[in-house]
Formats: sequence, C-alpha cells, structure tokens
Amino acid sequence: MFLDGFLINLELLTAHPFAVFLVLGVLITGSRINPTIQFVVRAFISLIFIIAFSVYGIITAIFFTLIGNRGLINWATARSYAYIAGSAVGISYKVEGEEHMLTGKPSIYVCNHQSMADLFVLGRIFPKDCVIVGKAELKYIPFLNIYMILGNSIFLDRKNRDSSVQALIKAADDVKERKTSVFIFPEGTRSRLKEAELLPFKKGAFYLAVQAGIPIVPIVVANYSDIYNSSRRIFCGGELHMKVLPPIETTNIDINDKEQINALTDKTREIMLKTLREITSEHKARPLNNKTSNGNTKLDNQKSS
Repeated sequence: MFLDGFLINLELLTAHPFAVFLVLGVLITGSRINPTIQFVVRAFISLIFIIAFSVYGIITAIFFTLIGNRGLINWATARSYAYIAGSAVGISYKVEGEEHMLTGKPSIYVCNHQSMADLFVLGRIFPKDCVIVGKAELKYIPFLNIYMILGNSIFLDRKNRDSSVQALIKAADDVKERKTSVFIFPEGTRSRLKEAELLPFKKGAFYLAVQAGIPIVPIVVANYSDIYNSSRRIFCGGELHMKVLPPIETTNIDINDKEQINALTDKTREIMLKTLREITSEHKARPLNNKTSNGNTKLDNQKSS
C-alpha cells in the first residue's frame, strides 16, 4: 500500500517538474529556518553522496587496477568526495602541516574519530598509496563494501581479538611488501564528544607501526560538534580544521616490550590531545561559516605549520 502511494506521488512529481522544484524549494527554505529540518536535509544529501561515491569508487578501483596504479584508488575517490559532497552541505577545510604526509615513505596515520562527518576529513586528508582500517560491519553495507574490498581496506572484528590480530599481521606484511601506508582511528570508535577530548587509544596501530618498522604520523581534527552533532540534530556546515603533526619514529622500539609499546601509545595520545585542545580553541573562536572578504565560501584554506 505504502509503495503504491509512493509510486503515485513519484509519477506526479515526474509529470509536474514544477512540483519537484517546489518541494526542493520548501526543503531548502525550511532548512535555513529550522535547524532540525536543516539536519535532516543535509544528512539525506550526505547519504545520497555516500551511495553515489561508493559506486564511483568501484568504477575508480576498476579503472586504476586496469592501468596498474591501485595506489590512487582511495585517494582519487576521497578527494572527489571531499570537494563535491563537502561543498553540497557547506563543508570547507583548513589543513596545517600537510608536508608531513608528502615524504613518499610508508607510514601509519592515526587520527581522532568524532562522528560520521569524519568521512569529509578522510576525503580531504587521505594520502596516496594508503589503505584504511575499518570495522568488520562495513563489509555488509552494499556498494561501500565492494569499494572498500577493491581498495584493499583492512577489516577488524572488535568482538574477535584473534581475527583482529591476524588482520593486523597481514597488514604489516602488506606494508612491507607493497610499501603501502595505513590510516587508522586509534580510539576504535566514534567519540561523539562535545569537548576537545580523546577516548583511550587501542594499541593495534602502534604494534602495526613497530612490526612494519615505519613511523606514526598523527592527524588531529579540531572538535566540530558545533558544525555536526547527530544527538543535538546539528548540521550547519562550516570549516573542518585539521593539523598533521611530525612523524614519530618507531625503529628503536622492541615489539615484544609491552612497556615500550605503552609508552609509544601514551606519547602519541598526549601530543594529539595537546594539539586537539589548541586547534579547537582556534576553531571555536572563529565564525561558523568561513568567508572570504568578498563573501564567497573558502573550500580549502590550506596553511603550512
């Protein structure tokens, strides 16, 4: 019954293009007046883009596989998503210290994890020749799962420690063999914190870095709960402020020494937390909408540290 009614309404809309523009106009106008409507509209737009770019990612993966350059699969998809989907929902970017990602050496990139809006962060900051670590549940999301598999993503089952350990061991071998970097959220889950804080770090990323003998590159994203917060139904758009910190070497650390691994984990977390508080203070001090002097939104305001 619901489907029949939906199809009838769809036929009416397609038969009367003016009705389509009228509905869109009402939604857009409503989103400017009511924060809840704005949240729903922008969340829906984001969902459409996630589906669209999952399909785009599959096509991109096939193309780069055919020309023998799989290292660009995730980078090309990410950048396209950041600028196209981001601009559609009013997201702009400020990046500091990006030169720390341009060394050409494999690294383990660790980044704080706040919400689903981190997809925009990934889109803007994700490097070439890099794969991402995600939760095992992502393997069951249509289209996205195919794209992630083609992009050599690493899936960790948080409920199965042995499975997660084996996945990380394989990842370390791939890093050595293919000279590939890995992007991971060491908090293990979305923090959804309103303040500039971090959840405790899981040690998988640090064991992986030590076993592969490659540096850790911390990436810190200012708290953006004023821009996106699902529990408070906020999605007003604004500038995402990111800062890439200098690499932390791991070659002098013994993988069998738990105290050294713990010290590496704590050191990285302390540096990231200090930076998070600093750049969040800067972010909160700015207006939500980052505008240029002529009123145009800045899509990407880059600044080297």
